[in-house]
Amino acid sequence: MVLLLVSVGPALWSQDLSGRLAGEHLQACSDRTLYVSGERIFFSVFGSNGNPEAISRIFYCELITPDGNRIAGGKYLLENAAGHGSLLVPEDATTGIYYLKFYTRAMRNGSTDAYTYILLKIVNPYRTDVLQGKDAFDSSGLAAKNGMMNGGGLPVTILSDKKSYSERETIRLNLQSDTTKGMPGLLCLSVIPGTAYTEWVIPHKNNAGNDKPGAYLPETRGVSLSGQVTAKGSGVLLPGCRVNLSIIGDKDIQVKRADASGRFIFALPDYHGKRDIFLCAGEQPGVTPEILIDNDFCSRPVSLPSPRFGLNERELKTAYKLAVNFRLTTLFREDSVSSDTSSEENHVSFYGKPSKVLALDKYIELPTLGDYFSELAALVKVKKIDGKRHFRFYTTETEAPIDVDPLMLVDWVAVDDINKILALSPQEIDRIELVNAPYVKGGITFGGIISFVSKKYDFAGIDLPASGTFVNYSFLEPRSEFQQPGPLPDNTPDSRNTLIWNPALQLSNQGSATVTFPAPDTPGTYTILLRGMNEKGETVMTTEVFEVTGK
Repeated sequence: MVLLLVSVGPALWSQDLSGRLAGEHLQACSDRTLYVSGERIFFSVFGSNGNPEAISRIFYCELITPDGNRIAGGKYLLENAAGHGSLLVPEDATTGIYYLKFYTRAMRNGSTDAYTYILLKIVNPYRTDVLQGKDAFDSSGLAAKNGMMNGGGLPVTILSDKKSYSERETIRLNLQSDTTKGMPGLLCLSVIPGTAYTEWVIPHKNNAGNDKPGAYLPETRGVSLSGQVTAKGSGVLLPGCRVNLSIIGDKDIQVKRADASGRFIFALPDYHGKRDIFLCAGEQPGVTPEILIDNDFCSRPVSLPSPRFGLNERELKTAYKLAVNFRLTTLFREDSVSSDTSSEENHVSFYGKPSKVLALDKYIELPTLGDYFSELAALVKVKKIDGKRHFRFYTTETEAPIDVDPLMLVDWVAVDDINKILALSPQEIDRIELVNAPYVKGGITFGGIISFVSKKYDFAGIDLPASGTFVNYSFLEPRSEFQQPGPLPDNTPDSRNTLIWNPALQLSNQGSATVTFPAPDTPGTYTILLRGMNEKGETVMTTEVFEVTGK
């Protein structure tokens, strides 16, 4: 570990570039800019577009190399134009310079130069290889002065009760805003080792001409999935083609018709983690539809500075302490991310209480599923129209059919082919739920709903539509909160690398706040970083330092 840290050479820089786009603008802060592999990066985002009610509800964060290779990424909520989250640095990440890349879906219509980037240094103490930089920058004279960022100082004073603390002593910070200069909005607070954050002003490369105007709509409702429907083989666009979307395990379905260019977009629930989604297109005369799904993360090229990696003497010492502390943390503490998503599923079907339920176990077993519709006095029957079989609901008053095809579901996945459904084995079906009234879904009117529920929720072995495709889709990242430890046993080390992370600190009406936390077991100098966004949409910061001494 020591040999690797000593070998990485001279000091380099880190930065926070402003991400601007006509209509939407992001500013971002991370808890630190120096990490070891396997650690969690915490970040906070402030967004604006001149109309807070219409700003995107989703922002994207990726950990990338300077040449744009994505190492990790996720989707996060923007609520009241602010959001926060975290990313896990892969344990096998190579030592080197990386960037956090922030953007919204609407920002993908412009150049990637308009995204927000934060430069990070990541050290892997268990690997000897280093990402080779392509640029030879002289970083002297480029450091930001007085702890200020591009917007100037933050009008908030940080007062600590002392300047030096012993291990595990309670630290008390008092924050006071200069109310004569206006009350700042949400603030971002982090307390970290003194050289674990560096701010630099550096040359910015130009990647003009890589914009895609109008291709992406803003996500004002939630995470979205979009794509295009074409004829398989020929690529001919299929405008008006119906597209069905089902989240496996969720008792709901979404239905859309493709627009004039064959495109569709679905707004999805605020679920967390990965889930399987099934997409299929409605039948089209003479062609087999093919669904092409847009990449949910931006994969366009970026032009970012790629300096040679290096650490100065102070950074070497800090990186060593970070690596030791992280190793202790993995032995004594658990990760703070919650992954329980069971409460997010729809446990009640979207159509509510059905008009009738046919529980097949209550009837004499028949050879095929079609026999049940022929023999039972049900509300729905099989009718031949132009030589093809169709389901038709009949009203109880006049026995007149509802002359529109119903929506056919198998375990809440839309299936248009009645022949595949009628060929299902009755032994695989638990029940059939019927809704015998016209039903509107996604602006499309169906002649009722026939929902087949299998005994094992495995689609009863049906051959799903040829136009269908399964996607293991990434919804929002699992909820992650920075865990401030309570009192620890004497034999449990307090090995925090970030002592405090509050991505959305709010001051009282009097412009003040008090923050308390225990001093860690690692002696050294620590920096208090308090950041926010001014009325111009620029990030501003104020800092203070204190020391932790041994017992």
